[in-house]
Amino acid sequence: MIITTQERIMVKVAAVQASPVWLDAQGTLDKTISLIEEAGKKDVKLIAFGEVWLPGYPFSIWLLPPMQAMEIVMRHRMNAITVDGPEMRAIGEAARKAGTYVMLGFAERDGGSIYCSQALIDDRGDLVMSRRKLKPTHMERTVWGEGPADDLKVTETPFGKVGGLCCWENMQPINRHGMFQLGEQIHVACWPSFGMFKGAPQAYALSAEANLVQSQCYAMQGGCYVLAPGSIITEAQLDDITMGDEGAAQMVFAGGGAAAVFGPDGRRLTEPLDEYTDGLAIAEADLMAIESAKVFADPAGHYNRPDVAREVLSRSAGPAAPAEEPEEAVA
Repeated sequence: MIITTQERIMVKVAAVQASPVWLDAQGTLDKTISLIEEAGKKDVKLIAFGEVWLPGYPFSIWLLPPMQAMEIVMRHRMNAITVDGPEMRAIGEAARKAGTYVMLGFAERDGGSIYCSQALIDDRGDLVMSRRKLKPTHMERTVWGEGPADDLKVTETPFGKVGGLCCWENMQPINRHGMFQLGEQIHVACWPSFGMFKGAPQAYALSAEANLVQSQCYAMQGGCYVLAPGSIITEAQLDDITMGDEGAAQMVFAGGGAAAVFGPDGRRLTEPLDEYTDGLAIAEADLMAIESAKVFADPAGHYNRPDVAREVLSRSAGPAAPAEEPEEAVA
């Protein structure tokens, strides 16, 4: 539902918490369409899915030696989709029928490479934005390529400027500030399942608690709404993910759902869902709340010091910075 007055724009949004049909593009596509239909019946105008929801996150790459996990990598590759393929068209048709925008996390095939991507489909069924994860994290680099530097994007919609980032892209300061500079109002921070490494003290940074804090901080820092969708690992998927390896079986668990929506003051707007149960975390977003947040702190305006950022970055640009041109000799 979108309510528009001279002063307020309100829209119902939903973050998905569900289990894909793991590494099965067609099965996950069918489930995607079903969830979009459910969102439409609940008058949701933006539904967001987790990281590589379609066809599912290849958890095995973190749990097994690279060559042992190659079977999973190959299955993931063979179930990746293209931005102009039949799966995306089917999702577009579902979005049109439901009258909702869809932010999809998916494995994208382009030639011989696979990317961790996000696509925004509008309520007419048209693809209006597609982007790729800029820097896959650690073991993910054995699966996905890197996105281009200009893949920080926001899209104008009837209910505000919508953007998204994948997993730990959401905690990179440069990424965040780039999105804030683009005027983002509704952000999709898509995550995988938090069932992997659940309860392992050495992997707290990968926990639901830690990464929901990142989502909450993003909302408060940017003065924007944040949808944090994610996936569930089912009991039936565990043997497939671990490939029968006893060591791997001690590091991955069923559950891991933690979908949430946060307001522009950092407030959590949705109650926690049962981590083992498919569902939608639904909230009403009021764009006037963004105006209220920006009164106190606009990170791309009155609360910004770009001159300081330029000074600091120019002094410590890091190893990826191009070498400075030598000064010309003075005659």
